[in-house]
Amino acid sequence: MAWKMKPIEAFFARIGDDPLICAFEEAGKIFPPSSSPGMGSMGKPPAWEGGVFEDFAVRLFLENAHRPLALYVHVPFCRHRCSFCPFFKNIATGTFSAEYTALLAREIDATAKTLGNAAGERRVDAIYFGGGTPSDLDLEDMSLLIRLLRKRFFIAPDAEITVEGGIRGFSAEKGRAWVDAGANRFSLGVQTADSRLRRRLGRFSRRDEIREVLQNLCASEATVIVDLIYGFPEQTADTLLDDIRFVSEETGIHGLDLYKLNLFSGSPLDRAIARGTMPKPPDFRQMAKMYGAAYEKLVACGFKPFTQKHWRRDNRERSVYNRLAFKADMIPFGSGAGGRIGDVSLGNAGVLEEYSEKISRGEKPLSRIAYSPRKQSPFGKLLDEALEELHLPALNQWPRDCRVDADKLLSQWRDAGLLRDPEEKDGGMRLTCAGNFWSGHMKKLLMDFVAQSG
Repeated sequence: MAWKMKPIEAFFARIGDDPLICAFEEAGKIFPPSSSPGMGSMGKPPAWEGGVFEDFAVRLFLENAHRPLALYVHVPFCRHRCSFCPFFKNIATGTFSAEYTALLAREIDATAKTLGNAAGERRVDAIYFGGGTPSDLDLEDMSLLIRLLRKRFFIAPDAEITVEGGIRGFSAEKGRAWVDAGANRFSLGVQTADSRLRRRLGRFSRRDEIREVLQNLCASEATVIVDLIYGFPEQTADTLLDDIRFVSEETGIHGLDLYKLNLFSGSPLDRAIARGTMPKPPDFRQMAKMYGAAYEKLVACGFKPFTQKHWRRDNRERSVYNRLAFKADMIPFGSGAGGRIGDVSLGNAGVLEEYSEKISRGEKPLSRIAYSPRKQSPFGKLLDEALEELHLPALNQWPRDCRVDADKLLSQWRDAGLLRDPEEKDGGMRLTCAGNFWSGHMKKLLMDFVAQSG
């Protein structure tokens, strides 16, 4: 059967009183267990016939010197499991810090040795310690790792070096020591500052503890940001707005990331909801309203959005790693870490025993190597870059054969409350609050629209 083009009206948004709720139809989703950009669980890879890391690393490293470069260090240990998190792997107890640090140090040394002189020929723009809870490492161990990476690789003078952490265990002493070692950014997963809700979610630090830790870390001269999540069961718009007020007025944080709850299938929270011991999360309409209220509150508190999910109130917060994560080359370190060099994706062994065995044999501890080219059209790349900065490409940057219809579509989206006219001549339309909320859905529609126009 012949393929039929969709009429332009199929891409239109609905016009109503509240575009946050009515612009498009989109049901809430439950996500399967997944991975973050820095982790290695990406499904079954295709067969790889290009040899081991030592065979191709230097060649690909130098061939892709035009790309930004980041280092990702995965610390898959936590003191306890939070109910909403699908990434929990190992309990942080006993001598885990010294033992795991020793493995990481051996991997860093061996990787730098494999790359040889090439390790000093590409500047590193970001280092990210993710997890898990990297701040659970002992003070001396994290300091050693930061200094070792700075010694073995060419770290740019303005590189962003981030340590993720939780409230408990992230002491003022650690903050000062890690800044002395070279870290300049701390990212803490606060999620909510409501003490009762935190306990229900498996987080036990109180609001006064959160305030003290954040203030101490701000005094370390590092950039400090927090994650907040909206859409938890039992969370209300008032609770979320008070979280924003709290971090804005009672701490000196420089930025925050605002995320919608992803309810992962099989997570403790998902199972608790299925059992009826936790209520269901707010529905999609309620989440949309929460987002809109949070957006207005953040603006009122002096924060500005500078990407789709990232906010800042001064220019110290750059979110370099997050902005590079899907376009940079990334060398992975640690059990479960993922990365890529050029069109080859890499994943370290996620089971500690396998990771340790490979390290002991002097190997890069990879369990996955796959040819995985970045499949993106020129317009798709342009659209991603524009959306990251909260606007759409200027009309003169669109494929010529769809510009007339694109002008009609974008004008309709403006009338629906998703876009506003550009601030500069020949610029792209800017996303409104509702446009930012729907940006992922709008991207899918635009890629479909451009594809059929071609």
